[in-house]
Amino acid sequence: MVTRVIARSARAAIALIIATLLVFSAIVGSLIYQGFNDAEYRAEASAAAAAKAVQINTGWIVEVATQALRRMDSALGRDIQSYNPSTLSSVRDALEGLPASAKAYIVASDGKTLYSTDPRFVDVDIRDREYFTQPAAGSPFFTSSLLISRQDGSQIFTFSRRLERGGEFIGVAIISFDAALLADLLESLDLGPGSTISILRSDGMLVARHPPPEGPVDLSNYVLFTDHLPRAESGVYMNTSPLDGVQRVVGYRTVPDTDLIALASVGTTHTIGAFWRRVWTFLAIVGPAVLALTLSAVWIIRFLQRDGRRNDELEAALATNTMLFREIHHRVKNNMQSMQSLVRMQNLPEDVKTDIQLRFAAMSAVHEHMYNYDAYATLHAPEFVAAITDTLRTAYGSSARMSLDIDPLSISHDRATPLALLINEVVVNALKHADPERAEAEISISLKSVTNDLAKLVIADNGPGFDVAAGQTGMGSRIIRGMVMQLGGSYNYTFDGGTEFSAEIHLGAIG
Repeated sequence: MVTRVIARSARAAIALIIATLLVFSAIVGSLIYQGFNDAEYRAEASAAAAAKAVQINTGWIVEVATQALRRMDSALGRDIQSYNPSTLSSVRDALEGLPASAKAYIVASDGKTLYSTDPRFVDVDIRDREYFTQPAAGSPFFTSSLLISRQDGSQIFTFSRRLERGGEFIGVAIISFDAALLADLLESLDLGPGSTISILRSDGMLVARHPPPEGPVDLSNYVLFTDHLPRAESGVYMNTSPLDGVQRVVGYRTVPDTDLIALASVGTTHTIGAFWRRVWTFLAIVGPAVLALTLSAVWIIRFLQRDGRRNDELEAALATNTMLFREIHHRVKNNMQSMQSLVRMQNLPEDVKTDIQLRFAAMSAVHEHMYNYDAYATLHAPEFVAAITDTLRTAYGSSARMSLDIDPLSISHDRATPLALLINEVVVNALKHADPERAEAEISISLKSVTNDLAKLVIADNGPGFDVAAGQTGMGSRIIRGMVMQLGGSYNYTFDGGTEFSAEIHLGAIG
């Protein structure tokens, strides 16, 4: 029974530990999943907001560049002159409101630069540049892709306007911007390390980017143009940059009334990477605790299993001891019965043989009770006393009414035989002297708790009584004195309408 309980406890402990680990793992997994989604959402929100900012700034650049080019066209008047200080001043005024890095050029149809606001200007032939060839071919306004300046080697992008007089092409008005102007915008957005902002043309050509690329880039086969722009004019996606191979969350928006797209990308190492660093830090703190919990759980399980095996061994030993215990008492009882048989075979007076047999029967009853009830340390008083008195009444064939009033006390193993012999002797005296032939003959036996293991034994009959003093030297009296002594008590007789034996004795166990 104990082993089964321990086995169930071990299984319950294992189930509880596994359930706890599963619940803990589920909670941690849920928190990580939620945190990852939150990190992605924040990155997407940052990218989308930054793309909006780039869109607004790009639209502003296009608008002020368009107005400046219009003012430059007006400043030339009807006849283009190769150089006129007032015209140059008007061209400079047209750049008001543009970034300081903006430079203006007016180039005639023959490729000659008529006016420039660049103090370090070097006259070069630009007729092979798109920002010249496209207006020359009839485009009224053109935005270039990213260029390498022939003036100083810096990365630039330009806006150009076709100049006409009388319907004839006479030249191109050009405003160039340093691509580095995106650096201040990116810094103000505070997107974190690894982030970028870009301006692209709808044909996939890169107009400007910060951090800057190595040179002009054609992105027409990039996922933005193949997948996202055909579906929506704005959005957010995650992709690896074809320029530097870094994975980023990208927000994009088309710039209204232009052929430009504004991009802002947030590096995942700053957002999602930071999240994973926090996760690993959390796991580094919690992991040892979980490991310790797991090891403790394993130790507890092994302890329970070991304890279960030990209890199996103890139960097996107990079963063996129980069998040996019962066998011993069974054999003692059989030996007592054999001795009773030997007594019956002796040529002795019948009353002597009966007394001896009853004493053996009392001792035999003790061992039979232990044998039948597996009573190792204590015996239950009501059943024990009843077994002794039933044997006596059967042996004497008495018709006397016998009443028992026995408290549910426990009798220690080593006090059982003295108590049995004491009851045997006193009841035998009562049976002898209570005039059992009388129909109203009665013997009462009570055993009541006094304190702790102290109990009061009273055996009374309603017979004529006997002379206690005359029987002080008999075997029965000596046995009574000896058994009371072994039980650590005292006794006395009283005579009042019968004989009453009263003794206070120690039963060796607390009832």
